[in-house]
Amino acid sequence: MDQPTKRVPHYVQIRKYVNDQIQQLKWREGDRLPSENELAAQFGVSRITVKNALDSLVQEGIIYRIQGKGSFVSVSGGEPALYRKEEPASHPLVAYITPVLNNSFTALLLSGIEEELSQHGHKVVFSKSDGCLIKEKQLIQEALELGVRGILIFPADGEKYNEEIVQLSMSDFPIVLIDRDLPGLSMHCVCSDHEGGAYAATKHLIELGHTSVAYLSASPPFTSSMEERLAGYEKALVDSGMPIFHHHRAKVVSPQDIVDFLEANPDITAVFAENSGVGQAVLEAAKQLGLSVPERLSVAFFDDIEFPNLHVTTPTVVVQQERLIGKESAKLLLKVMDDPRQPKQKVLLPTELLKRQSTAAPLHSVKS
Repeated sequence: MDQPTKRVPHYVQIRKYVNDQIQQLKWREGDRLPSENELAAQFGVSRITVKNALDSLVQEGIIYRIQGKGSFVSVSGGEPALYRKEEPASHPLVAYITPVLNNSFTALLLSGIEEELSQHGHKVVFSKSDGCLIKEKQLIQEALELGVRGILIFPADGEKYNEEIVQLSMSDFPIVLIDRDLPGLSMHCVCSDHEGGAYAATKHLIELGHTSVAYLSASPPFTSSMEERLAGYEKALVDSGMPIFHHHRAKVVSPQDIVDFLEANPDITAVFAENSGVGQAVLEAAKQLGLSVPERLSVAFFDDIEFPNLHVTTPTVVVQQERLIGKESAKLLLKVMDDPRQPKQKVLLPTELLKRQSTAAPLHSVKS
């Protein structure tokens, strides 16, 4: 019985097409190849797939590129001397795209990435997307035009994501996500154990004797890392035999939202906040309402604050290993660049709960 014909990947088809045109002398030395967009339309694939196929031919010396002009058939001995770049000591480039760089978390993350990549002879091209999907897409395209060997990306928050990220991964271009993955898709990813960290913080509050623990967030819905933190909070409640009250969960936009929430739910004795921004706003709201921390309201949150020991009440927080996340992301990308077709990996790094002064047993459970 005949075996079914195995499908030839588009990447291979494009390589073979270019090689055939050259070998059959349809394209001669110095001839300009069709543009990436033209080849993408011809084969019905993304521009990224075409770029990856042409990149491999450049590395083999079959074709060469001139920035702003296109790809050309190599002459004997390689590309013309006029366009040959004399950069024997140049380092391969890796792009790192992140929403912001405005706190110690993102700074330490970048530090870990740069440290690991520099040890292996790579340079980092850093860009900020400002959390904007349109700008993130533009930065990905610019990185590809620069000829980067791989991309590290901290995706923008929210339910939607750039199709370029998926296309790059499906075409085996080396790309690693940081801090969060894309639900329902298999991607290389390095992130903290968000669920485990939220579980530990919520469990700590419950073990202190709190039976009404709220969860406050500010991130757009369907951001995977924040969804995992919510899951950890709910799992701690369930494992402790406590009901999940949806009115104990709220998305807040402004400090006044937190004040309104606490006033509307006087039974709340503890709050777990999804990040340090919300956590600090909860502390301010408690102060405004005259709720002493931790006597009247215990507060814990994800990520530490700057100089915690300078605060009157040092906060209980879940801390991440920022520098290690950066280093492990870079390590994984280096492996993927060596073998782009290896199985997708998700590296999960543990968090740590730092128990400080902002959490304590509720007043009603303290024995006189």
